[in-house]
Amino acid sequence: DVYVGHALVLPDALGAAASQIGPAAQAAIVLLNKELGLSHGKVVRCLHTLFGIDLSRGASAQIVLRAAERCRPMYETIRQAARDSPVIVPDETGWRVGGVLAWLHVFVARSATCYVIDPTRSSRVAEDLLGIDYSGVLFHDGWSVYDHFEGARHQQCLAHVLRRCDELLLTATRAAVRFPRAVADLLRASLRLRDRYLDGVVGDRGLASARGRLWQRFVDLVHPHKTHPGNERFARFLWNHRADLFTFLDEPGLDATNRRAEQAIRPAVVNREVWGGNRTWIGAHAQAILTSVLATTRQLGQNALDVLSHTLQTRRLSPLPAAT
Repeated sequence: DVYVGHALVLPDALGAAASQIGPAAQAAIVLLNKELGLSHGKVVRCLHTLFGIDLSRGASAQIVLRAAERCRPMYETIRQAARDSPVIVPDETGWRVGGVLAWLHVFVARSATCYVIDPTRSSRVAEDLLGIDYSGVLFHDGWSVYDHFEGARHQQCLAHVLRRCDELLLTATRAAVRFPRAVADLLRASLRLRDRYLDGVVGDRGLASARGRLWQRFVDLVHPHKTHPGNERFARFLWNHRADLFTFLDEPGLDATNRRAEQAIRPAVVNREVWGGNRTWIGAHAQAILTSVLATTRQLGQNALDVLSHTLQTRRLSPLPAAT
């Protein structure tokens, strides 16, 4: 299935028209470039070394762009799935387009993962995707942009809050160490409570009672003025986001971190370190489309190579397959 003759190509056609790369090989090129992070030059070398397929870098790039265009309906389905999801885990990281700083945003829903590459890190990206009236649960790292979603419920990533405790402990001395240590102990106690509930050790009434005690500990801990400036800033942050810290105890099946978004963004970061981002905005949009399709097909239990190959060979543009 490496080479598949086009129906309009005559059997005795010569030169470039004699054969063309089939959908399975095209899908493999997309996976090598977007999922495994190989540059187009390395993709060309890989195909030549393993299969004897001669391809130019430009042809590899054009195959990826055409694949992205074929997958655009899937991408729109993914965007809609994110908008409709009751739970969204967002994150963002620096990216480069033509050597200029840009931002790669990721939004992980229960049945889809959507990537967006944009020149800015502003709230506009999330607002365009989700709608400012989004009313689900947002799990995030405390970036103030997400506070604009006033109709949503929020869960601060406790891993980030615990990391902030560790950072304060690096510079705090004497009595100043007590506050970040106490905050860390409180947050870990909330996680243990969640785990005990999920294990069936604690029931609904026990969870509600323990949650009330945790809340009282939190108020007693945060309210007094802190003489250490870093502790005082941290205490203000915690109080301002007091409604966002223990959402996962209201619905114990929810996460307490934004780890799913961090996991989704890690492969993109690895690729960025290998080949630096995209050269053009056309390539950046193709990057967003194809990485979204690849991540979502895995999330749905589908084989990404099969899905891409089918999409590239069919004449009808198709949405995402159903989950298995």
